[in-house]
Amino acid sequence: MATRIRDVAPTVCLAAVILLVLPACSREATSENPASAAEASRPAVRPVATPPNMPPPNPWLADSVYPTSHFNPAATDSVLIAGPVGSRNLTAADVATVPTLVTSPPTMKRVGGEVIAFASGAVGVQRIRVTGDAFEAVGGLLPYPGFETSAAMATPAALDAALTRLDAAYRAKDETKILGALKGLGAAGLNMESGINGVYNLFDRDGNHYCVYGGTHVLKTTDGNVGGDPPRIVKTADVAKGLPADVAKSVTRIIGLNMTYDGFLAAAAPGALIILDRDLNVKASVTFNGEAVDNSIVIDEHNGIYVVTEKHMNKVIWNGTTLSTDEKDGAWSSPYDSMPGEKALAMGAISRGSGTTPTLMGFGSDPDKLIVIADAAETGSNAVAFWRDAIPAGFKQKPGTQSNRIADQIRIDISQMTIEPSPNVLGYGVAFLNSTYPKPLPAGPGNAFTGGITRPAPMGIQKFIWNPDKDAFERAWINHEVDNTDIMVPVVSAPTGLLYAAHKDKDKGVYQYVGLDWSTGEIKSRWTFPDDSRRWNALGGITTIMENGDLMIGGVFAVKRLKIGGRAEQSH
Repeated sequence: MATRIRDVAPTVCLAAVILLVLPACSREATSENPASAAEASRPAVRPVATPPNMPPPNPWLADSVYPTSHFNPAATDSVLIAGPVGSRNLTAADVATVPTLVTSPPTMKRVGGEVIAFASGAVGVQRIRVTGDAFEAVGGLLPYPGFETSAAMATPAALDAALTRLDAAYRAKDETKILGALKGLGAAGLNMESGINGVYNLFDRDGNHYCVYGGTHVLKTTDGNVGGDPPRIVKTADVAKGLPADVAKSVTRIIGLNMTYDGFLAAAAPGALIILDRDLNVKASVTFNGEAVDNSIVIDEHNGIYVVTEKHMNKVIWNGTTLSTDEKDGAWSSPYDSMPGEKALAMGAISRGSGTTPTLMGFGSDPDKLIVIADAAETGSNAVAFWRDAIPAGFKQKPGTQSNRIADQIRIDISQMTIEPSPNVLGYGVAFLNSTYPKPLPAGPGNAFTGGITRPAPMGIQKFIWNPDKDAFERAWINHEVDNTDIMVPVVSAPTGLLYAAHKDKDKGVYQYVGLDWSTGEIKSRWTFPDDSRRWNALGGITTIMENGDLMIGGVFAVKRLKIGGRAEQSH
């Protein structure tokens, strides 16, 4: 039996915009074949006449398609830009690369008629010109202070040498050789300290770039907004040294970075939330009763800052001067289902408590304003929605939930463990990736290069829809086909109605990108990389849609631009 489910802002007329027809039970999508030529020549779904409400633009961020990690302060990982459509096998000319060591997708800014990206990777910052369909490094790598030796090792030749060894090991399907080749990345400057550098980064409205490195350091760089100039350091600060001693002891590294709507940096650390001005001076901080913070943070337009600890979801209020956790100021804290952190880590999780950066849902005229996470219940992860603001009058706590702050929770069927990638939210739809390696290696890149090759891969994406009339999640679909070995956050394009996700061919392990119909979960588009090299991995990043519809992705060996925007042809 089919049911019609609303998946856009409730104020949008369903008859004029979009009606999603889904089975009452989960829809399975398992086709491995590329879309037909007819499918490839048109968008996957009907165009949306009125787009869903989106997070308000932050006036303190750069004006670009990707000014901050997760696209916006709400971390929705969804956009109103049309992504690519169609299916084809890519050639080398279709994928431009800039060699970098372990880099999440760069953030971008406009400089006059130019579009500039800063790629903050494991050992430094690389400026890239991305105007039009360009993709070219500008100047050399700017090393992080203290990482000059590692940066000198991370040459294109060193990266190519490590890649050659890894490719040979992959083709032999020899796990011992794969793991040995990954250890060879040490010769290219990778170590346990550098591996998490630069992941969260952003541009402010003046064109300054900020990223985290070296555990507790924040780096501010600029190119002076001059077209051909490489980045230079404005200031670096060890955040821990600017904190009271009782707070500093819990700040061993910076987890995430975001920008408030009045122009301050908000940083998440293992035991604290910290506010800095844009000159990197600490202005305020708050701790969470000894609970760990292992994820980044999100911010609403009223400067409510949402922090998930290992046991609680918290709303903290920034008033421009101080941080408040007082309910009279609008702050709140709610427990959620969570297994002990030590047990989760022993089972292969990399987070204590929830593994997801929280994501805001509901904007503008949408009737329900929520914050969504995946919890860490011992019986399996749940999608959990909390009321962002006042709890609606008459709302009663639901059975099985930890508080009446929880609007609803529902079992995520695809995962037996903590989910690590941030969910995608568009309208009242939310999608989660399975990130549980069935037979995991110890934490590190080994899982990403053995999953789907010598060990089983984490498979599947599941979407839910929030029903504001019932104050409840409803299951929309499950796709069991997508290989999530790279733990790459997808992106959703409202105009094309596609979710773009990293994937590998199940037979040969060749990297692909796929476009899933946001309404049904079926794969409608597929782009296969030019060859079987491990160069095309997208480990640990966030898929970015560029202005012309191209995709930009990071990875271990290079930042990559897939020149597929606006191209609907199919070739084999």
